[in-house]
Amino acid sequence: MNVLAPILVVSVLGVAQGGPFPDFGYAPPDDWDGDKFSLSQSYPADVPPAAAKPWEAIDFKRDPKGYLGAILDYCFEGNVEAGFRPELNTARKWFHAPWLHFGGNGREFVRGLTKERNSRAFELSPMQSSSYRNFAVGLYDELGGYTIGRVWRDPQHPDAQAAKFPEGTVTFKLLFTTAPVSVVPFLEGAPAWFADIDRSASSTQIKSNEVRLLQIDVAVKDKRSMAGGWVFGTFHYDSQVPGDTPWKKLRPLALSWGNDPTLTESLYSSGSQPEESWVNQESPIVTYRKNPPSGAFPPKVMGWAGRANGPVDNSLSSCVSCHMTAQSPGRSGMLPPSDSTEERRLRWFRNLEPGKAFDEGTDSLDFSLQLAVGIQNLKSFNDTVANLAGFRAGDRTGLTRFLRTDETPSLEWRGDQPQEYRFSRDPGED
Repeated sequence: MNVLAPILVVSVLGVAQGGPFPDFGYAPPDDWDGDKFSLSQSYPADVPPAAAKPWEAIDFKRDPKGYLGAILDYCFEGNVEAGFRPELNTARKWFHAPWLHFGGNGREFVRGLTKERNSRAFELSPMQSSSYRNFAVGLYDELGGYTIGRVWRDPQHPDAQAAKFPEGTVTFKLLFTTAPVSVVPFLEGAPAWFADIDRSASSTQIKSNEVRLLQIDVAVKDKRSMAGGWVFGTFHYDSQVPGDTPWKKLRPLALSWGNDPTLTESLYSSGSQPEESWVNQESPIVTYRKNPPSGAFPPKVMGWAGRANGPVDNSLSSCVSCHMTAQSPGRSGMLPPSDSTEERRLRWFRNLEPGKAFDEGTDSLDFSLQLAVGIQNLKSFNDTVANLAGFRAGDRTGLTRFLRTDETPSLEWRGDQPQEYRFSRDPGED
């Protein structure tokens, strides 16, 4: 079965062009004449040499905007000019995590975008009366690429224990939305891409599927952090920010270096504030959520009890909290159960030591949800191959149709094996 799986992907779909991992998981329309996403997977075999980074000299507690700005400049160097296609970046090497192509929420073939959490009604603006879809693509620098390569050294047997990112590792993610400017006015002039977000058979339709930049997440391995050695930050596009290009109109929104382990919603309502994260009160999203007009019902905060979080993210969680659950196997969900008491909810807001997993008896994936999802996707794929014998017999049409559906197969656990939670950005309607 382990031998069949990679053969099945390549021979049936024909989309693994630059290495052992597929670029995307389904066949584009036959008449497609545009660019196609290429997985950057030439992971460094050796640890890249250490180099001083500009944000290391910045105290993020005193100057969160300066810290965030230095990281964003690093992430943008060479990438903006290259259209965020790593193979075209001449300034710095960047890498993708593998196995995010599988299932209905997997990478589409034009930009490599994966499905993110939907923006619920009124989360972005008072005019937003319905839900809008969001999509993202993430990249790791050379230090991150080295670690990804170690985890996936054996493409069929990822080694979760190798997930130990070196100090200074940087990763970032671009998040795009289907929300129109008429509904979210601060998106006026935002960078726009087209992508196969509907798995269309029509090239013309794909080229009309426009998504706009809404959010950019960054994360840095920084030993000054209080939560697993990571600092997380978020920007959002804002047409009111001065800048001579759309890529410069990004407003620093939030920064988090810890989980505020004792802060509950009750304490926050009584006047207590997060001490291990910063939220930009000048953001139009923050201003709107704090004082919405009559008839609009957004979350009052970005993250739970005022913690740092992005506009696409679930307000019952936070940047650090969600990523902290990255482990193998996934013994806990990314979010606390909906019926959790405040005290039980605080389990998701601990400050873990670097390398410590969220649950005992599991392997930490060092806050990388992309590694977590990829490993689960491989398990799901292998389970699919093992149980759908007709596809193994050469049912090209059937398998292609299966991999283009809107559902990602569930993980199956037999006998006395405990349940594994699927890492999901959008579990139901939250």
